[in-house]
Amino acid sequence: MSIDTTMTTSASQATPQPAGATGSNALGKDEFLKILTAQLANQDPTAPMDNTAFVAQLAQFSTLEQMQNSNDTLTQMLALQKSSQQSVDQSSMVSMVGKYAVTSGNTTEITSDGVGSVNATLASDAADVVMEVDDANGNALRHQSFGAFAAGVQSLTWDGLSDGQAVQPVGTYQVKVSAVDKNGQPVTVSQQSTRQITGVSFDSGTAQLMLGNTPVSLSDVISIQQSNSSQPNSQ
Repeated sequence: MSIDTTMTTSASQATPQPAGATGSNALGKDEFLKILTAQLANQDPTAPMDNTAFVAQLAQFSTLEQMQNSNDTLTQMLALQKSSQQSVDQSSMVSMVGKYAVTSGNTTEITSDGVGSVNATLASDAADVVMEVDDANGNALRHQSFGAFAAGVQSLTWDGLSDGQAVQPVGTYQVKVSAVDKNGQPVTVSQQSTRQITGVSFDSGTAQLMLGNTPVSLSDVISIQQSNSSQPNSQ
């Protein structure tokens, strides 16, 4: 949208700027009206503004005002839509509390409700699958054998005991699952942890599921289960 240069010059002369002041790069309806008013106040009485040019500038002002109002309305609508969507997402996440989340990882937890399971995906049939459990300091606690499993996803549950059969306290533990085939060759294993959702955190501005004391983004969750239905497998 073009503005009459004589109008801009007059406005600049009529409204001197303080030293060091910087103006806005945006020309809104308020600035446009100030320029138009300054032009009228400083026009030559012997050669007033042409009526046609004045009407054209008023039309420009009206169009600019409508565009700015439309942008403001659109911004408000988008903000309301985003707020509404966030409320729905937060409500949905709160409804997950008490259920179980499956995530990629090598940890399991002992809670007051029992021990979380570990899902191990075997690339091929295994003659023996072994779970090694360490405490938070990396100290070895348990070497547990589960025997043979077919290729695919298998659910393994630690019995919550050390090799000396001592019951371990509530907490988070590191788990490593390995497997070998009938020829003693390693089988490729990927792990997923199943842990109970104990709450939802909004501290970071983005809702996150709390798995024990660990916040986890919903994008890191593979699936949500109603219950931890896996049972310990032992040989």
